[in-house]
Amino acid sequence: MRLGTWIGIGLFTVAGLGCGGGSSKPASYSAVQDSIAHPTGTLAATNADMVAKAYQASRSAGTGPAGQRLDQKTSAVIASSACTVSGTISVDSVQMSGNAISEQFSYHSCCETADCCFNGPGSVYYETSGTGSLCESLQITGTCSGTPIAENFSYCSVGGTVSYLVEVGGESFAISATGTYSNGNGTLTITGKNGQFTCTYTNDTGTCTGSSGSFSF
Repeated sequence: MRLGTWIGIGLFTVAGLGCGGGSSKPASYSAVQDSIAHPTGTLAATNADMVAKAYQASRSAGTGPAGQRLDQKTSAVIASSACTVSGTISVDSVQMSGNAISEQFSYHSCCETADCCFNGPGSVYYETSGTGSLCESLQITGTCSGTPIAENFSYCSVGGTVSYLVEVGGESFAISATGTYSNGNGTLTITGKNGQFTCTYTNDTGTCTGSSGSFSF
């Protein structure tokens, strides 16, 4: 589902609406990276399946590097754009310093379809030098197909490596985008505060093996 258009500095990204969670809004590019590098949750048998489902929700929502392109513009312009059905997306502030760009945006009663409308802020941080690393944080509330939505998650693309940060039970977990997971099946690399694990899923059950041992769920 397409939720957002980056305007102003010419960054265009597709943001997403899913059923998982993520980090609260960080204050800077480095803060997003740090939150992914230092997840707060303990991965265990009680939450491994929920973490995978939160990751799938964020991915299927359309968030991430596959939904972005870059236009070459030389000035930062604060503006707004109409959503597909009704409401607007506004760029609230843009900061440019050397090779670093940050932009804060908001959804205002934004309906991309008649039955899916939302509000909330987000931020994108981009470095134009080197590999063009990018981090995004998104917070959304609203209603989609009659279901209340409360979405918070982040991702970073650094040197071609993409990681997502999702939240389950008030704790955050970093997940590498190199994994494959769909509807209870696949393999993911998940990092919690108790270390990095490779988790294999079969019909919502499986095994995680990592630096602090193994467990089944």
